[in-house]
Amino acid sequence: MKMNSRTLGLAVLSAALGIGNAHLYAQKSEAPAGVSPSEASSEKTFPWDGGPDSIDVSNYPQEQQANYKTFAKKCSKCHTLARPINAPYGAQEWEPYVGKMRKKKRSGLDAKSAGKIIEFLKYDSSVRKKELIKKTGEESAE
Repeated sequence: MKMNSRTLGLAVLSAALGIGNAHLYAQKSEAPAGVSPSEASSEKTFPWDGGPDSIDVSNYPQEQQANYKTFAKKCSKCHTLARPINAPYGAQEWEPYVGKMRKKKRSGLDAKSAGKIIEFLKYDSSVRKKELIKKTGEESAE
């Protein structure tokens, strides 16, 4: 099959446009190390992401201090710690929320670590979010 100059020109133009589009797509798809572009693009920003990103747990029981370390290590893999720290959730809301996070591909949460995280978040809610618990009618998770 012979190509005339017009066909050849269109083929060259198509190839150039394809390379240019691929380059633009690659730039838009850049993601943090270890995160696929599709996972990065699904990241959302929540109002709580802007608040404090740590808790002083020095007055918490030893077990809860250990649970905080698990919480900080595991939860910061996918989002800022500010998100759960500042979320207006009471003790009853943490178990289903952590269960939802556990289903995410890159969470790395097994049943044991999820349990420790839930325990910590429930305890922390009962200590730092007493007013929220009163408003929602939840009992202390201590």
